[in-house]
Amino acid sequence: MEPPAGTDPELVFFFDSGNLERSGSSVKQIASHATIVNIDHHPSNSRFGDINVIDPEASAVGQMVMELLDHLDYPITPTMATNLYVALLTDTGGFRHENTTPRALEDAARLARLGADPGHIATQVYKMRPETTLKLSGLALATMRIELEGRLAWAKVTRRMLREAGAVMAESEGIIDTLNSIAGLELAILFKEVSTDLTKISVRSRGGVDAAALCATFGGGGHIRAAGAEIQRPMDEAVRLVLTAAKEAIGAASSKR
Repeated sequence: MEPPAGTDPELVFFFDSGNLERSGSSVKQIASHATIVNIDHHPSNSRFGDINVIDPEASAVGQMVMELLDHLDYPITPTMATNLYVALLTDTGGFRHENTTPRALEDAARLARLGADPGHIATQVYKMRPETTLKLSGLALATMRIELEGRLAWAKVTRRMLREAGAVMAESEGIIDTLNSIAGLELAILFKEVSTDLTKISVRSRGGVDAAALCATFGGGGHIRAAGAEIQRPMDEAVRLVLTAAKEAIGAASSKR
């Protein structure tokens, strides 16, 4: 989103963005004299703000926003509680990921008391997917490959699949979690063909591999268990590069056991 025409922002907040580039082309519209407040929980955050509030222990930036509102004595309305709960629910994978801490559950309970409806929100987030999303998931999962005796799984989403399913790339978000549900898996990777020369990867780790470190090799970042990157290479070339690095990382992690 770009600022309204004719405005000159002096204070800009960035939420849940590991680096400035992740915020897209609208960043170019920010005046050089604007004060940037960077609020994030990614350990790999590049600290690009004039003010950086980074808490890697937070399960979601929504928790940090809630604490900021408390610090400012700003009341949290039911609508605000709902939005903050969505942030917490989705960043913990529906309270299934390893970042589901006592703090996360306590904050979720508080937001429910403040007006968030857990059942309704879960339905809206996880049970309202369009038919195109399921078609895309089926096409992508058909490309799944399992390697290293079940320790590595990967799949692809191509532009041709998007056309066939009538979907957009945003609908591929849940596919990596399906890959990551395979028993005995250590590393899951989803390759997404954005254009002829741009491939995005989503990585999930359940073993000794640091997903953020693996993605940092390609200019990305994230968390130990969940990370991503954009690679300025065609899909097939990106697959070769990333799989080579992933297998090396799995081998290195195995040798440390």
